Order: sequence, then structure tokens, then C-alpha cells
Amino acid sequence: MASTRACVASTSRATPERARLSRKAKARSVSGQRERIVARASRTTLRDALRSNESRGSIVFVVDEGENTRAVFVGGGRDALEAYAESTERDVETLWVRWETLGRRARASALNAKVKEIIAALGYAPEDNAGAVASATQKAAEPTGGGQATFARSHLEALDRDGIVVIDGMLDAETLNDAVESVRALHARGLMRNLEQSGRDDDVAVLSGSALPSGREFLGLRPVVRLLLDVPNGLRRALDDNTNAEISEDTRSKIRRCAPPDRLMAARYGPENCRYVAHLDNDPRDPGNDVGTPGLRPADRVFTCIAYLNPNWIPAHEGRFRYFPLGADVSSSDFTDIDPLCGRVVVFDSSKLLHEVRPSAADRFAVTAWTYDRSRVSRSVPSSRAIHPLPGLS
Repeated sequence: MASTRACVASTSRATPERARLSRKAKARSVSGQRERIVARASRTTLRDALRSNESRGSIVFVVDEGENTRAVFVGGGRDALEAYAESTERDVETLWVRWETLGRRARASALNAKVKEIIAALGYAPEDNAGAVASATQKAAEPTGGGQATFARSHLEALDRDGIVVIDGMLDAETLNDAVESVRALHARGLMRNLEQSGRDDDVAVLSGSALPSGREFLGLRPVVRLLLDVPNGLRRALDDNTNAEISEDTRSKIRRCAPPDRLMAARYGPENCRYVAHLDNDPRDPGNDVGTPGLRPADRVFTCIAYLNPNWIPAHEGRFRYFPLGADVSSSDFTDIDPLCGRVVVFDSSKLLHEVRPSAADRFAVTAWTYDRSRVSRSVPSSRAIHPLPGLS
């Protein structure tokens, strides 16, 4: 019977060594001492690890780019290792991996627990973990056809006046049923991860804008992805059709500049009062606002676009989306709560709308896309080799 292991990837040609996982491990600079990740670990190039029978079974692994580098991905299971190698935009020839075999009867829950333990010990979320689910080889169609985003003049004016617009009915019931099954499957298959970020309790999975996770069970997400990626074009179509709409030049300019992102995020808030504290998705006061891959940085965000996937939602489930008037702070007693109804789409100004997710009493699912500012990004589609976690999911 194949053995069970955990893996870590890296990119320099160092000699194999044993590494020890310490709960007290802290984030280190790229030039700092290499983290000791997993006990009793085997270490080799990612290419050789994929050829090795020893890496089969229930493994936990860490990927890095060599000596004195930060871990770029942590995962559990041989399938996850193969999916990462297939989907990463990094040079596979320069990646290294360390893995450890767990017990022969280790289950998915044990692998997930070990992965979370390693990430907690690192003290940071490895860059590529947020993009793990984008390991698909199945290509999603361009955002045309059934996933078209349609906006009216009143929607444009609400977005300009209030910084937010809420729309129901963009997706039909059958499409929503399939999407709900698919997003639940992401969680059931262990493809969602907690980013261990202060102030947020959600488990997330990042989806590629051009490739969905492999497997028929995830196909139901395609129409939702198409819809959210079509929001920039949908807003521009509405602007062209309503030239006399009473909206500011600032909003007009943002609509002209915004572009569909390379990554989307699916999120689940659990029933244990999981929440996300009040924040801006594009907050210039945040020191990390301009850090990351062009097109995926918080500072690049123009409009946040959310599709909720919560069938049979009732008030007792809670988990509402709360937003505050433009210019108000979190201490304001003036706010609006939005029910996360299945099929409801919310679009808001990423840099203006202060918002939060209220504590949830039931599973709460949503898919989010952040349109980016083309004037800030040299390429129309981000092509950096790194995939960064995307804070600010609502």
C-alpha cells in the first residue's frame, strides 16, 4: 500500500535534508534563514518528486524556490501536488519540494489539519495557496452568452450615488442550483483554505478566470464566473446606452478603466458566527495595499462584484452584508444590511464603500471578483508568476 506524506516546494538546488516543523516559526524575509517545515521530510526537486513512488499516498508537502526563500505553497495529498505542478506559472524546473508521509490510514481531515498547522507555524499564507484551486485544465468560455451582466440606468445612478448597487435575477434557478452544488463541492473536497488573516473567519478558494477546477462537479460555477467577469463590459454597455445618466465623471472614468480580473474567489463562512470585520477592499491607508501582483493588488481594485449562493436563506441564518454610507466610519449608527440571497449580485466601489460580513449562523457561500484599473497595470491581463492571496472578500 502506498505511503502517506506531506509536501513543500522550493526552487534552489540544495542537498536533501530533514526539516522540523515548529509551531513557533515566524515569517522571515526572503534573505533570511530557510524555514524548517516538516519533520522527517524528504526533499527533492518538484520534477523528481512527481516521478517518485515515495511521494504517493497521504502526504503533506511544502514547495519553495530554494535556500533562504519563503515557502510558496503548502498542500496535502499527491493529487494536490500534481495539480499544483500542472497549474503553477512558476518554473517547475526551479521548484523544490519537501514532503512527509502521514499514517497509512490518514484521511482528508488529517491532511487538512496538518496543512493548517504548517501554515500557522510559518506565520504567513504562502503566495500560491490562495491560488490552489486554479489548478484546473478545463478552460472556461469567455464571458459571453448566458453569463452576460446587464445593468440599467438606475443601477448606474445607484452605484454613483450610494457606491453600491444590488441586483436580483441575473441568473436563472437551474443555473443557480448547479452553482450551489459546485461551490459546496469545493468545500466538501477540502479545496477551501483559511488564510489565517486577522479579522476574517472565512475559508476561501481562488478560481482562475480562464480555468475552473477539473471535474464535472465544478462545472456549475462557469455561469457565475462568466457573469462576474462580464461586469466591466456590462457597465460600459449600460453607460453607452444611457449617455444622459446622472452620474459623476469619477464613476464614468472608473467604468471606462475597469477590467475583468485574472482571479476570482469563492468563500464559505461557517455557522460558528464566522464574520469579516469592517474594511475597505482598496484602502490606501493599508501598508500592504500596493503590494503583490499587478492587477491583483488591493490598490488596483475598482469595483467589487459578488454573487451569493445561499438557497433557502432565512433571517435566522444571519451573515448579512452590512455597508455604511459613503464617508462614514464603523462607529456610525447609520448602515444598511443586505440579505445574502441566492442569485443576488452586489457591485460596489472598492475604494469607497466601508462594509463587513456580519456573524453567520449557517453556511454562507459567495463568489467574488475584483475588477482592476487598467491604467495602473501595463498588461490587460495579469501574467505574473505569483498568485497572491486576495484580502477583502465579502
